[in-house]
Amino acid sequence: MIGLFAGQLANISFPDIDVGVLRRQADELRAEAKTAARAREALDAALAAYVTRLAAVTETARRAVAYARIYSEAHPDQHALAKAIAGLANPASTANAGTATPGKRRGRASRRSAELFDDPASAPPHKDRA
Repeated sequence: MIGLFAGQLANISFPDIDVGVLRRQADELRAEAKTAARAREALDAALAAYVTRLAAVTETARRAVAYARIYSEAHPDQHALAKAIAGLANPASTANAGTATPGKRRGRASRRSAELFDDPASAPPHKDRA
């Protein structure tokens, strides 16, 4: 698009549209894409930290239940405690039931939104085309 307006349409005037407007908007779009990519990286890092923390908490809960069971077995007169422990579900299966481990995103690779505005001669090669 920019190449067309910089070349063949350079001497043609349209209301509020010229090569400068197109270049400025393409630059703004690229900046927003970079901001979104940084936010995605931060989100991925936060999700990885969450999964790591969840695994640690799940292991601690599993150990706590094991200790409680041993204590309960040593004190059979405490029926309420034994009943409460028996009512506990396996912490690993309960904690992970609603949590998906983040992995590679599925679907089609994202398309460069600003490529419609790029001047083919000055545009960096797209990673899928390189």
